[in-house]
Amino acid sequence: MKIQSIISAGFIAILSMSFAAQAQTEAQSAVKVLPSTEKGIIKILFAHEPSENVEVKFYNEDGLLKKDRIKAATFKKGFIKKYDVSAIDTRKFSIDVDSESISVTYRLVESKDGKSYTALLERASYTQSLVASNK
Repeated sequence: MKIQSIISAGFIAILSMSFAAQAQTEAQSAVKVLPSTEKGIIKILFAHEPSENVEVKFYNEDGLLKKDRIKAATFKKGFIKKYDVSAIDTRKFSIDVDSESISVTYRLVESKDGKSYTALLERASYTQSLVASNK
């Protein structure tokens, strides 16, 4: 009986690690900051089907700069949206993209010529509901 419990616990641990690894991969590929040919413009690609609103927040070292809420009813399989960041007066800022199932943070660094931005993924988490049975 004790060996069966240990095997069951090990199986559950391996299964949960597998879900977590898959979820991280999906989160990293589901939200991207894309370059634009227009100066001071970035594009955010959200390639996921949320059931609730998505919030996009822009931060600098002083705190929140602006926030955009995209209603889930306006898209079914994701969206791509342009943002004008030319008014942000710092060369480094971050973007948080949050929904009920995905939370991603990118740090953006403006190029020396000011024409483009480099997006560096800082954090990506994927919330996946797990259901356990106690038989």
